Amino acid sequence: MKDEVFIRGKVPMTKAEVRAASIDLLGLDASCRKFLDVGAGTGSVGLQVAYQFPEIKVTAIERNPDAVDLIKQNQAKFGLENVAVIEAYAPIELAENDTFDAIFIGGSGGNLTDIIDWSLAQMNPGGRLVLNFILLENALTAMNHLEKLAVSDLSMKQIQVSSWHKLGAGHYFEPQNPTIIIGCKKLEE
Repeated sequence: MKDEVFIRGKVPMTKAEVRAASIDLLGLDASCRKFLDVGAGTGSVGLQVAYQFPEIKVTAIERNPDAVDLIKQNQAKFGLENVAVIEAYAPIELAENDTFDAIFIGGSGGNLTDIIDWSLAQMNPGGRLVLNFILLENALTAMNHLEKLAVSDLSMKQIQVSSWHKLGAGHYFEPQNPTIIIGCKKLEE
């Protein structure tokens, strides 16, 4: 989905190319029934998953009321009935049987390792966890923590996208922030 199709506000949004790489790393397929978007921001990742995979039930957790409003506006715009939004500061208590096949962490509000531990506890064995960062320190904290946990296929990549723009009589590539993407799989029990 192009960035331009989303209703935007002052809340940061995961850009289209980063969303595409992150969703690909989640490895969503017919076996995925439930997806969790933690620190959802504008909800662009969860909403794109809900749009592309209408059979997946998406839950978005976001603490910022302005962001929650944007998620709900975009949910209505795209007619997505498979999205539930929870306004809260993760980690939160969920129903005992409420587990997920894939989880995306886009924001942690300074509570990163607790959110990683909580996310893995909410995830079905074999589920995929993907995290995005623009701050190197947060990515390193996450990677160091994940290396000690029961995960496999642990990877970390940095991507940077630049878009072609006209400037006077010439052209240039306007860069976006580099984004670090970490992915892993919860070990089978």
